[in-house]
Amino acid sequence: MTGVTCSCCNRSLTPEESGRQCPACGSVERTNVANEHANAEDSAKRADAARKLATAHYEVEPGLTRVIRFTGSAEVEVRSAEPIKLLEINEATIPSGVMPLHFGPAPASGVPFPSVIVEVTPGEFEQIQRHELKLPPGWEKAEELPKPTTGN
Repeated sequence: MTGVTCSCCNRSLTPEESGRQCPACGSVERTNVANEHANAEDSAKRADAARKLATAHYEVEPGLTRVIRFTGSAEVEVRSAEPIKLLEINEATIPSGVMPLHFGPAPASGVPFPSVIVEVTPGEFEQIQRHELKLPPGWEKAEELPKPTTGN
């Protein structure tokens, strides 16, 4: 369903109510509610693109041992400009702390979304796990993207 909700109390608003204070809480902050099916489809496309990106990196970086995809809140992740966020643990990199590298979309490569890559050494990854090094804000939920298996 498409419409407008109050950002404070999530009440669905009629077109007349959307231009005034929310009758339930008085807020004037609004959220446009996109079609839930479209959001789920976009989320699936983003996850697929993240897997393609991880697979490509595993193929060209022999020292890459792990790739972990991070997502933020649902409200943030539905934004089309929200990047794919990958933490890459690479034995062949040099320690440089958490340095996000931003990339634009690459539709020809199957990655129609922007991305942010943080590459760390195994030691730095241990520091992240101990909360001694911090990931960028909004990197909340983690999902490991496994190394692709090679054929016999």
